[in-house]
Amino acid sequence: MKLWPRSMAGQLAALLLLGLLATHVLAIVALQYNAQVLNPVARDRVLERLAITWRVLQLTDAEDVQEVLDTLSTASGRFWLDAQPPVAHDHPPSAEEERMLQALAAKLPQVPADAIRVVLDVPPGGAFAAFEVELGWSILTLESAVRLPDGRWLHARQLPLAGYQWWRLLRFSLPTSTLPVLAIVLFFVWRMLRPIKALADAAERVSRGERIAPLPLVGPREAREVSAAFNLMQDKLTRFIDHRTQLLAAVSHDFRTPITALRLRAELVDDAEQRAAMVRTLDEMRVMVEQTLDFARDDAASEPTRAVDLRELLQQVVQEQRALGHDVALEDGPALPYRARPVSLKRAVANLVDNAVRHGRQARLGLAAAGGVRITVDDAGPGLDPGLLEQVFEPFFQLDPARNHQGGGVGLGLSIARSCVRAHGGEVALANRPEGGLRATVSLP
Repeated sequence: MKLWPRSMAGQLAALLLLGLLATHVLAIVALQYNAQVLNPVARDRVLERLAITWRVLQLTDAEDVQEVLDTLSTASGRFWLDAQPPVAHDHPPSAEEERMLQALAAKLPQVPADAIRVVLDVPPGGAFAAFEVELGWSILTLESAVRLPDGRWLHARQLPLAGYQWWRLLRFSLPTSTLPVLAIVLFFVWRMLRPIKALADAAERVSRGERIAPLPLVGPREAREVSAAFNLMQDKLTRFIDHRTQLLAAVSHDFRTPITALRLRAELVDDAEQRAAMVRTLDEMRVMVEQTLDFARDDAASEPTRAVDLRELLQQVVQEQRALGHDVALEDGPALPYRARPVSLKRAVANLVDNAVRHGRQARLGLAAAGGVRITVDDAGPGLDPGLLEQVFEPFFQLDPARNHQGGGVGLGLSIARSCVRAHGGEVALANRPEGGLRATVSLP
């Protein structure tokens, strides 16, 4: 569902709102079947008014009766005398009319039951229309009459308020009952989800190789436990990386010492051809050891993450390659700020460019932002067999001379590039271009 919120806070608020609406709907249904037609306060008021008028007439002289009736009549109720009772409906009295008859009989116990009439009907409009609009409530017409001791009937036409109009109650109760509850719930949901959101952000940063400060232990117990587990995991991971780096530094020293000693001894060999071969082999071993240690050391782990301009970073790579006499260019475009470890990312791009100019004679770089960041490096070489597009990322894998291999490496350039990019949470992929050549694509989140 497109309208259903995806966040936990939005879903909880939507469920709460639906629950409150369902509660109001059930209350309305129950009200329709069980509530009284008239507002109880309005019903007691009109009946009390009729009973008081009846008692006042018992104490009023005949010549003053009409004046008293005119005085007691208002816009919401009119009283008069008539020799006949009001015309009743052709159907039996409703439950509400029965309740009113009983209530009026209780107020006038001295009046026989057959001397009381009550007819409840909808308003016919006319003189009371303006009053109904001004009051803003649904109003009914109550025709009632009580027989006087002299045989005449005291008539009354009053406009009591109807019972609980559900649409008006809903207009009042829904905001007053829902908005405060939603505000309180959303506050506590925000308080509970804040550490979870911080944990998600921290996990995303760690996945990109950043080192972050331990998360504060706040929020509910479960959130604090998760944050504590994340802090412990990050501490163990950091200590593991530091220990591995120290170990590799020691291994680097141990390897370089015997290689240097062998090179010095090789210089003492009298046979020039053998001496040159030994020195060449030792140089290859030195390069292999250094590149292998660089690949395994993962220097990017200790480099801080900061905001950089990716286009400027790529331009630096282009300038360095041009200084070496390589045919490298970067397409024009606007600046693109990004948070990264610039040395590590530059190293990855430089390895891809070096691979392009070494095997494809040239490199054309592109930069775009579409659902993330995409860096492309195109060359003009013969391309690769589809079965080798993934295999070339394996450490120490080298192509045969058929792809213009010119030496100078041990097959770790692409492996290092992929390691650096993956440390940023991205990926590197190779693909043959339809127009010829190979395209390396770096996708960053």
